[in-house]
Amino acid sequence: MEKIYLSKEQLRKFLIVYQGLHYPKQFKSYTGIKEFVKRVGCLQYDPLNVVGRNIDLILQSRIENYKPNMLEKLMYGDRELIDGWDKMMSIYCTEDWAYFERIRNRRKSELEELLKRRNSSEAITYVDIVKKYISENGACLPSKIDLGETKLCGWGHGKFSSATMDYMFNIGILGVKEKKNVQRVYDLIENVLPKEVFQMKDPFDNDRSFYKWYFKRRIGSIGIYWDRNGGGWLGHFVSEKKLRNEILQELCDEGELLRVYVEGVHENFYIRTEDSHILAEAEQNFHKKVTFLAPLDNLLWDRKLVKDIFNFEYSWEVYVPVSKRKYGYYVLPVLYGDKIIARFEPEIHRGDAPLVIKNWWWEDRNAVTDEVINEVYDCFARFCTFLKSSGLSDESYKVILGK
Repeated sequence: MEKIYLSKEQLRKFLIVYQGLHYPKQFKSYTGIKEFVKRVGCLQYDPLNVVGRNIDLILQSRIENYKPNMLEKLMYGDRELIDGWDKMMSIYCTEDWAYFERIRNRRKSELEELLKRRNSSEAITYVDIVKKYISENGACLPSKIDLGETKLCGWGHGKFSSATMDYMFNIGILGVKEKKNVQRVYDLIENVLPKEVFQMKDPFDNDRSFYKWYFKRRIGSIGIYWDRNGGGWLGHFVSEKKLRNEILQELCDEGELLRVYVEGVHENFYIRTEDSHILAEAEQNFHKKVTFLAPLDNLLWDRKLVKDIFNFEYSWEVYVPVSKRKYGYYVLPVLYGDKIIARFEPEIHRGDAPLVIKNWWWEDRNAVTDEVINEVYDCFARFCTFLKSSGLSDESYKVILGK
């Protein structure tokens, strides 16, 4: 069995190149979005929008001149990508739809138990009513359907129509036709999927075949990943350690995965065999430029891995009480080459107003050179173009410099 030995620096460089975070950019414009999603399997979706949604922040760091309408066209125009459940709420390639039947079945059981615990099981009884309504009236928001109930036990969905349609979405009866801001406009899944995708049957003849596809795919979501419990193994099936160990061993035995040993880290790592050629590409020099990372970026899924390999401790503190936050509400890491050198907290940005940086924290103030500062400013120029902002506010320059 082939074994690969890497230093932490070599692993960092591989991850940066694999994730398309290096310069010059590997993934180009509109077509590059689909290429990147196909490589990593899925991108995690979150509706919060401080300086762009998480999904847009992921893509702006990888796609030159990225604009959110590119993603909207891919998802709701060309139907190349689709909303679905993977690690968490995510987007993935539409052609993968049939492969996720077991995930949808597991979500069905999970949501039925959840609704039962919340005394909201009645929502499930409205499935046929909602399906008939959409069949006769077309795609709609949950608020357009009145099921005679205005409040649900003070949690989550405010109406049965919302709970019912979310349930139907998760189990594959409904799909998202479009989004109005963060609200999903639902349609019958057969009206959302391309005909050939809708008609495709589950390609796996047994659970084991699915597990091998799914576990291997999850390794590819990060690039090289270890077998210990962590953020990269969140989700159905992959979080089951005993099953995971069995499947990873089988995939190694079959040559689908290669085992990787990382200097100074006492964990088993794995890489997809077809991705191993990228190791050589990562050894070549790439331009050291600054990039701002999304809070739920694939590179950051496993906080322990980030700490061990990048020597960077990161926690997304959006849901942490203000008094317990170490940094701030919405903080973005700053990547420079293969190192994470800083983090910053922006103010909410809308329109063409200047972008305001509330706080900036350098990891190592002694390593801040004029070259680094210039690269930070260059990145903000690109970032402000993405935001359609007029540029950084005057005060923000002082915050970055620590004055």
